Amino acid sequence: MIFVHYIFPKASSCDKILLKDGKNGGLMKYLKIIGIVVVILAVIGIGIGVKYKMDQQKVQEDMVKVVKANEKLIGDDLKSQDKYHKIKSISINYDSIKKSPMGGIIVDGYVNNKKDLTFVSGLQRYDGSVETDGTAPRARLFDYLEKEEE
Repeated sequence: MIFVHYIFPKASSCDKILLKDGKNGGLMKYLKIIGIVVVILAVIGIGIGVKYKMDQQKVQEDMVKVVKANEKLIGDDLKSQDKYHKIKSISINYDSIKKSPMGGIIVDGYVNNKKDLTFVSGLQRYDGSVETDGTAPRARLFDYLEKEEE
């Protein structure tokens, strides 16, 4: 009883919990309850984490669908900057698709099956329709598009 008063000097209810009939039976019961609560909280935390990951995966799949549906729009925007008509095809890097800070979609791609001729494009929803938020060639593609000869 002195040990309990040393740890919990004003907790008379702890005397009843920790020292039931002068033994540690109450302490073991208390620790078992704490253990069960910790396990329940861990299961809930894991469940929330799994749900979050599944939601993120669904959002990513939806963004890929939007980009696939509007690939021609990206190509037309990029080809409008091609004054010598060098762009024959565009390829989208679907692994690069991410949500922009302004709520749209940012995607990387390349032209003419040359992975060093890259561009970045943004898609945004305006008044219910999807439009490009700008398609910008990166340095090598920009230089390639500016030269008259191929």
